Amino acid sequence: MQARVRSIVGLTLLAVLAWGCSALGSPASTMPPSGQRAAALSWLERIKITQLADLPTYPSGYFPTAITVGPDRALWVTDDIDQDSGPSAVARLTKSGKRANTYYYQNDASPAFEDIVAGPDGALWMTDWGDGQILRMTTTGTFTVYPLDASPAGITSGPDHALWFVENYFQGAAIGRITTNGRITLFKKGISSGAGLQDITVGPDGALWFTEQIGDRIGRITKHGKITEYSAGITPGSQPFSIAAGPDGALWFTEMAGGRIGRITTTGNVTEYSGGITPTEEPNDLAAGSDDAMWFTEYEIVGSYHVTASKIGRITMSGKITEYSKIRPRSAPTTIVQGPDGNLWFVEMDANRTGRVTL
Repeated sequence: MQARVRSIVGLTLLAVLAWGCSALGSPASTMPPSGQRAAALSWLERIKITQLADLPTYPSGYFPTAITVGPDRALWVTDDIDQDSGPSAVARLTKSGKRANTYYYQNDASPAFEDIVAGPDGALWMTDWGDGQILRMTTTGTFTVYPLDASPAGITSGPDHALWFVENYFQGAAIGRITTNGRITLFKKGISSGAGLQDITVGPDGALWFTEQIGDRIGRITKHGKITEYSAGITPGSQPFSIAAGPDGALWFTEMAGGRIGRITTTGNVTEYSGGITPTEEPNDLAAGSDDAMWFTEYEIVGSYHVTASKIGRITMSGKITEYSKIRPRSAPTTIVQGPDGNLWFVEMDANRTGRVTL
């Protein structure tokens, strides 16, 4: 999902010791038999993280904000730049991570891409927070602009052949629906004041689910616009951020301020997991992997936006968390997605790179 505020992993024996301890801190004596430990190590050693540096460059620096799988089964990355330095870019990557095409966009203001998704019409759809608009781009680089009176954040392809997005404005927030020919409908009734909407996804129940970062809530909206909010079980001040459907029929979300991963059922029951996450880290985006687990990005901000300790995390459906830290400490990984090759792909906001987790 976003960048709102990134080698190959060599695992050590500490990873195996962590595997043997539960999220509640079980003693080392509860380690599984040596044969099981060896099997776990063998599987963990197959996890490789590769960082790739084939994105647009400029002296003042591009910073990628989102990644998705396009309608052509290629990877597409939005790459922002300071408004005084040039146009923002949308790059098309092959399955090897090599940049095949780059399309540039600039207007009178400052494009600030927040999210990108493949639409049901064979095009790419993006939210432009900086200009307050939705952009449609064909796979050959033709842009169409749909202005808004607010700042959009997350966007997803809905179950009704339309795109759904979240937006925030001075007076409040709204869930938006835009058809492939540009007709926009906004839904506001049922959203609490001061929600701070960030991300949206399609749930296994056919409804849309979204995060309220400031309100510490998870929201649900039907295709007809009925909104329900859930807060029970979510730690106050935890700032739910990104959300994605899991392989278990539930929704999973990150809590940036809480250092947690949350799970919410389609009936609104919430479970939070923090054991295994470095306490100072901020979980950012997450996606379901081909291994029936959720994968997430995280990093730590120290002082005046000094990024450090960047990691990729994995959480099983039972809540067991593993962190992988062999990526650039100051890279700030954000959006992550399952790629067309079955691996996980992510962008590194402060390193202008993409990354691949090979399962």
